[in-house]
Amino acid sequence: MLSSVAVAIPESASKTITKPTTKVSAKLNFEQWKMVFKQEALADGIDSILYDQALRRIKPDSVVIKLDTNQPEFTRNIWDYIDNATSEKRLKRGQRLLRKYQLLFDQIEKKYGVQREVIVAIWAMESDFGRNYGSKNVIRSLATLAHHARSEKREKFAKEELLAALHIIQDNKVKVGSLIGSWAGAMGQPQFMPSSYMKYAVDYNNDNKKNIWETEADVFASIANFLKEAGWRELEDWGVEVNLPKDFDWKLNTSSYELRFVRWRTIGVTNASGQSFSQPERQANLFIPAGRYGPAFLVTHNFHVIKKYNKSLSYTLAVAQLSRLFAGGESIRIAWPRGDKALSSDQVKEIQKLLNEDNHNSGEPDGKIGSKTREAIRTWQLEHGFAGDGYATITLLETLRKRAKAKHTPPLLHD
Repeated sequence: MLSSVAVAIPESASKTITKPTTKVSAKLNFEQWKMVFKQEALADGIDSILYDQALRRIKPDSVVIKLDTNQPEFTRNIWDYIDNATSEKRLKRGQRLLRKYQLLFDQIEKKYGVQREVIVAIWAMESDFGRNYGSKNVIRSLATLAHHARSEKREKFAKEELLAALHIIQDNKVKVGSLIGSWAGAMGQPQFMPSSYMKYAVDYNNDNKKNIWETEADVFASIANFLKEAGWRELEDWGVEVNLPKDFDWKLNTSSYELRFVRWRTIGVTNASGQSFSQPERQANLFIPAGRYGPAFLVTHNFHVIKKYNKSLSYTLAVAQLSRLFAGGESIRIAWPRGDKALSSDQVKEIQKLLNEDNHNSGEPDGKIGSKTREAIRTWQLEHGFAGDGYATITLLETLRKRAKAKHTPPLLHD
């Protein structure tokens, strides 16, 4: 699902309506919530009749509530994610579709400067090349999520996206019944949230419709437009797999530390293929997704642009590697540490909690290993004499537990 992007919503034609400041919560039943939220919609410029047409008969979706509250018990190892994302079946289908739409991609590449393989990789990851983009009524899903939100932050996000969806309908861009997508509100083949649709969707075939559900030209151009607006650099690769020297300085393993490829080479970081770096003057930072004993990558600005489409680092690497395979590039060479067990969500939360208590800010414990948690692990590791690979393992958890216990155990008193 595409990460939500802030978007300017049209101002109300009536300046006299003031948005209510009372927090809408699940203490109201759904019908009461719709009546209260209607005032926010009217204040945001939504027509009263349209609001009623879109939401009057809407009931909460129990499937959406279940999916939103049932978090997976275990996190997924990145190598399992990559294996599935870059399967032989997916690779062959993607290459067939690249040939099928060759002329269209020639035009889109020329206009947006985004490689076709990257567009198709995102298309594959988001909706299995358009074959599965969900069947949920987006208005119903977002209203359900807003009413049953588990936090104020999630409530605010769902309400903003619901308002954007209503504006899409009001502006005659899409009919009410055509707003179809995932349980989380992501729409069409690129899985755009409504706010992202408003900002990035493209009517590439000039039929006066930004049809990201059925029109491949609009789908491809919309993905390309998002990446271009996010800062995509036309002549830059996303990165390269590398080997690290035995005496590598782990302080350099952070996304905030960038060097030109040629400078990385002078400190012993080499291309895993044995070849010279193809873009030696480009800036890159290290990305080590599975610890010191797994693959390592030097990633460029464009890798981080892909991450803006979806914040998951596993997703970002999957898109990057799949695009490379579509272009005839090599598979990842260095073996993954497949013997490592996946951490449960509760174990990740415990790691985050213990890091926070030790003054290493991993953010709100949510059971997900993102960039902030990786950085907190890395700085903790360096502080305590470990290789700062930022990798969360059972061993790390056990070590954090022991140190926390020792820290809080009072010393023995002797006569």
